[in-house]
Amino acid sequence: MNSIVHRIKASVVGIALASTLVGVGGVIAVGTAIAASQTMVASVTLNLRSGPGTNYSIIGYVDAGATVTATGSAVSGPSSVGSTWTPVTYNGKSGYVATVYLTSSGADDGSGTTTDATGDAVTNTSVNVRTGPGTSYSIVTQLASGTAVQTTGVTSGNWTQISFEGADRWLFSAYITVGGSDSSSSTFGQVRTTANLYLREEGYLGATILGTLPADSIVDVTGETTDAYTQILYQGQTAWIASKYTVPATAAPIVYSTSSSSGLTSAQKTLVDYVKSKVGDAYVWGAAGPNSFDCSGLTMMAYKQVGISLPHHAADQATLGTAVSRANLKAGDLIFWYSPVSHVSMYVGNGIMVHARNSTVGVVEQSVDSYINMGGSYAGARRFVS
Repeated sequence: MNSIVHRIKASVVGIALASTLVGVGGVIAVGTAIAASQTMVASVTLNLRSGPGTNYSIIGYVDAGATVTATGSAVSGPSSVGSTWTPVTYNGKSGYVATVYLTSSGADDGSGTTTDATGDAVTNTSVNVRTGPGTSYSIVTQLASGTAVQTTGVTSGNWTQISFEGADRWLFSAYITVGGSDSSSSTFGQVRTTANLYLREEGYLGATILGTLPADSIVDVTGETTDAYTQILYQGQTAWIASKYTVPATAAPIVYSTSSSSGLTSAQKTLVDYVKSKVGDAYVWGAAGPNSFDCSGLTMMAYKQVGISLPHHAADQATLGTAVSRANLKAGDLIFWYSPVSHVSMYVGNGIMVHARNSTVGVVEQSVDSYINMGGSYAGARRFVS
């Protein structure tokens, strides 16, 4: 994907946290006064904007690890964003960058790292131990939340160096508590994607698409969110993904139970055989067979084959039967979609469902996950036979 569109277009950061960040490894806290002429380092590649907010035009980029000079104190951005922005000069240009992504220069060794005091720290979530300061470096192991670590005093951007099993390793700074004081916003952590997602330049639907992120990816989050999007770190850069398709990284991925026709009850086999026999039939709104169906018409007629009467309306069908979790789906269960419920499909086993999808494709057989990846919003499932 063009190397994530030139390293996510130099990572287009430019949105800042609505909540306060307490500085770890020199990260500037939101609302902190920054002295004019103070030298700071960009922890990620930043947008250099003409004014203090994402509504101002981008006039350049500040490379990750680059040194900038503050020309004044940080100022508040638009209230809808809740961020602060610092006026800086960089490569002869004057503009504003998001304060949260600036680190104090500390004792710079010339490599973009800073040196502070060594000390004890504790992980505040499960965290990857890496060979270097960034997600592009390989993972050595993963530490559980509450693991004690020894910091070396060296930081690089948003990363803290630790001494681990006789070697220098790196942790994302937001995931450790230093000296018994929580170093991060409570919103920091990791998420797992539940669908294939677009990586976007900014946190809204119309923002430029920078690439894609596969389903079941586990990524670091920066703590920034909008109404519908979450900012993540990916391949050492920042991007935005749709929040509703993420779950905490600790949540196990859905593993569908496997089944064969020989393991089905008589009622389950009748239901599965019926809907599969209708694959390829037309979708017609309000139809209930024999050769065309709408979504609830198909499921209604399937259950008629086993002597169960269902209403010809997806939302009404969703009020009947017994609720079942996605991980416990069995053949014959009905899956409901969107809120309020406006679509229904039948699960036929092994992660597959059959539904009268729309007038373009008609009745189709497809995986549950693929429909979610297409934008289907899973609303729950109900069981009527066992």
